[in-house]
Amino acid sequence: MRPFDRRFIPKFIQNFVETPSVYLIMKDISPFTLHQLAQIWIKYQQVSQEISNLAILEKINSNNFNNLLIVGDTHGDLNSTLRIVKPFFEGKVDSILFLGDYVDRGEQSYLNFFFLICLSILWPERIILLRGNHEDLELNLMFGFYKELQNYFPINKEFQAVLALVNAIYNLMSLVAITPKNSVCMHAGIPKDILPLKLFEQMPKPHIEYLKILDKKLKKDLYDAFIQVRWNDPIKTSLEIKSERSYHGHFYYTLEEVKQFLELNNQKRIIKSHEDIRGGYQEVFSDVLYHVFSNEPYFDQISKAYTIHEGKNGDITLRDLDFNIELKIK
Repeated sequence: MRPFDRRFIPKFIQNFVETPSVYLIMKDISPFTLHQLAQIWIKYQQVSQEISNLAILEKINSNNFNNLLIVGDTHGDLNSTLRIVKPFFEGKVDSILFLGDYVDRGEQSYLNFFFLICLSILWPERIILLRGNHEDLELNLMFGFYKELQNYFPINKEFQAVLALVNAIYNLMSLVAITPKNSVCMHAGIPKDILPLKLFEQMPKPHIEYLKILDKKLKKDLYDAFIQVRWNDPIKTSLEIKSERSYHGHFYYTLEEVKQFLELNNQKRIIKSHEDIRGGYQEVFSDVLYHVFSNEPYFDQISKAYTIHEGKNGDITLRDLDFNIELKIK
């Protein structure tokens, strides 16, 4: 396994990352005590506070992110995640960017979520986690993670404490990342008001602290961007749809708006996840908007999932979950 960064890391975190699959056969047995989960939150807070909500990867580390794997939704599927991270452990990629939605719908949301959190603690300058729309307790109540946590922590006081810790971790995840190859990576899509990406640098961590901002316009802009970057959907139409709601209940964005957004921010393309209806991969708008989904299989929607690899040689390639090349994108 790839060596850890030199810093104090509790031994139980390292042990879990080395043998997570053990817990797949131990139903509802937590790898962590409540006290250990609190330690994980403290360590994650330390590393995540050093990274802006606009994670410019080249500024985090000028070398690590030139050989980057970009991963879509994994939705509680630890088996898919373990396949995805194998080339990182083997040194075939230097870093991984996850686009959100680590929980809900799958049967191992708890294990999947904390495996990824532990990875980012062990390699904070190599593993970056963005916040998806399912990193939200209200959705967790409807889509499975809430119930799964109750199975692990049936005592109500402990369960409520774990919920608070999970929510605190959600509030520390970054929202957007820019890769060295000028890919803007986000969970869902651009806000309906075309805004400069630097706005996300003004969003505090924890996210909930935006409520303390006194400037009313800035507070509204930050809230709108915070919601819409995790929810908005692309649509292939030239109609005026500024106020029309998508099937997710949020806003659509068009090819023209994507081009405006990229030009304003001097970037080349957007890489997103979020929509299982698009399958494991789709070039939504030619050359400028790519969709990737990384959970396999995903109910009846996705039989084959993918990741996107931005390599050292400048190529951008589509890969399957076992890192085999499927298609050269750029």
